[in-house]
Amino acid sequence: MRTIDDLVRDRRPQAERGGAVRQEPLDAYLGRADYVSASALRRSEHSAGRSAAPRIEDDPSQRLAQALHALVLEPARFERAYLVLDRDAPAPAADEQPDALEHRVWLASGEYAALVSARDAIRAYPRAPLARWLDEGMKELSIYWTDEAGRRWKARPDCFTDEIVLELKTTGDVRPRAFARTRRRFGYDLKAAHYVDAVRHLSGHAPRFAYIAVELAPPHYVWLYELSAAELARAGVELAAARSRFRPRGIEVP
Repeated sequence: MRTIDDLVRDRRPQAERGGAVRQEPLDAYLGRADYVSASALRRSEHSAGRSAAPRIEDDPSQRLAQALHALVLEPARFERAYLVLDRDAPAPAADEQPDALEHRVWLASGEYAALVSARDAIRAYPRAPLARWLDEGMKELSIYWTDEAGRRWKARPDCFTDEIVLELKTTGDVRPRAFARTRRRFGYDLKAAHYVDAVRHLSGHAPRFAYIAVELAPPHYVWLYELSAAELARAGVELAAARSRFRPRGIEVP
């Protein structure tokens, strides 16, 4: 299995300048206000246009989406952060205090079953080696870098290898037109270009980018959307424009 050292060993000298990768809790990443994320850029763009950026986090259904994210990408964190009320699920440690259980996110038996089915559908996807990419990829690593203009950026891709960046997205409809509308509404492609730039600064070459779109409702349809070179180029232009207009203001989220 490749490691982060393998990924960055042969990077170009110019890619090394100002770049760093860290395995750290999400809260630590969020707290680095001296570096700017793609979400901060997008919020700044909407603020300049006097309209609020739609926030996925405001959707109550994101409780299950976040649980799936942990189950697929960080199973050890899932066991620590979630309490599954199901006899077949891992049980809490015998010495775990009641107060600790209170701070976990509780999941009903049916919710857990849906999450497991969605995870299994992702790993069984027949059109691309998703299971291998997810097993071999670097997951939930924070990337920090300084660009040629001296501006500081940060990114936390869901998963990346030396060939592709993967972003897991739950959605109500994975079909191309519906998911394209979701991408536009939430500005996914700007973040995609930001992530590709992050990995480029880390490894020395630009990887491909793909969304893993999955429906949480049965039968848990999955589709892999790989952005074309033209789509990434358009997103890169949008990203460059947003960066040029950005003025730092406060702490941002990823």
